Parts: sequence; C-alpha cells; structure tokens
Amino acid sequence: MTIEKQETIFGKAELVSYLENNPNVFQQHPELLELVTLADSRGTASLLERQVSMMKERLSEHKSQHSQFVQVARENEQISDSFTHIICQMIGFTNLSQFATEFPSELRTTFNIDEVSFKTAQAAARRPSDNEGYDDAVRRMVNNRAVSDNRWPSNIMKLFFSANINSAALIPMRKPNSEEPLGILALGSQHPDRYTNDLGTAHLDRLGLMSGLCLARLQPSEV
Repeated sequence: MTIEKQETIFGKAELVSYLENNPNVFQQHPELLELVTLADSRGTASLLERQVSMMKERLSEHKSQHSQFVQVARENEQISDSFTHIICQMIGFTNLSQFATEFPSELRTTFNIDEVSFKTAQAAARRPSDNEGYDDAVRRMVNNRAVSDNRWPSNIMKLFFSANINSAALIPMRKPNSEEPLGILALGSQHPDRYTNDLGTAHLDRLGLMSGLCLARLQPSEV
C-alpha cells in the first residue's frame, strides 16, 4: 500500500501511529522530506540535517550541470572563432592551386587534425585509379551529409590518407541544393576514437558547404 493511499485512509492519529511503527519510511522514500513543513524545530535536528543535506546534493548537481553547459558554450564559441578564421582565409584565395595547398594546411593547424586532403569530382574522373574509391565515398555520404567512421574500406583510405590514419570524416564539398558534391574533403586522425560514427555532423556539414562554395568559385568550368 503506497503512502498516498494511506493518507487518504488514515486520520491524524492513525498516521502518527503508522509513522511511530515505521520510523524508516523517510529513508525508504527520501523524496517525501522535501514535502515536510516544520513549524517547530524542537527534536527535529536529524530531519532538518537530512533536508539540508538533500538540498546541498541538489545544488551540487545543478552546479555540475551548469559547469557542463558553460564548457559546451566555450567549446562552441572556440569552434565558431575557428570557422571565422577559415572563412577569412578562403575569401582571400585567388586560384585553385593556392586553395589546394593552403586550405588543408589551415585546417590541420586550426583544428589540430593529423591529415587533411580533398579530391574534386573533376580530378577523380580524370584518373581511373581514383574512380572506385571516390564513387564509393560519394555513395556513403547519404543526402550530401558528412560521415565519420573508424572502419573505412581500404580503397577509400588509400585515396585520401597515409597508412597511419585510424579514423576519418568524409565531407561533401557542395553548393546549396546541389545533388552531387564538387569534391570530397577528408579529415583523418591517428586516434580511432576521434571520428566515430556517432559524431555529430553539423560543424562538418558547414565546413563542406563553405569549402564547396570556395571550390566552385575557383575551379575552372568543365568544357
């Protein structure tokens, strides 16, 4: 029988008797302590101490959650600042050669990435040896969304990275509303847990759109 049901049945005398015969009820249901109102503190020191202790625990939990929120906000602010830096760099690129050389280097330095490379659709089409890996990578980026994993097939890993990369994110370099990417940006890490398949893609997709717009501006049109 629950406490709520007993309160609807018991009168005050019966309730007092029940509590006298069941002194552990508040230990079994500590949440009830928050509902207790004390008009007189005489003889209730232990109960007050328990209530204060529970309030301190709640306060500590709230402080911990607040600290986590602050940490996330700071990390997001740092990422935003890094993206602003990358955007400013891309605005200054005047040709594809400069973009191909300096853009991967900026990403490696700014985001502390072990390896960064990209392949354009035009370049992959001109090299039959790249076709299989490139087409396989495009198929895996469903709906033009970035994909992270630490179990990429060897044909994709060889296309973008050296042998010591153990996790990677593949990002479609695209224009808004485009069906096919202009290229694929690849971020590689030696650590297998940096780019896993449960990693969020919001920032990666944003990077893909930014780099795709820059690539579209600099890349010669196909004849």
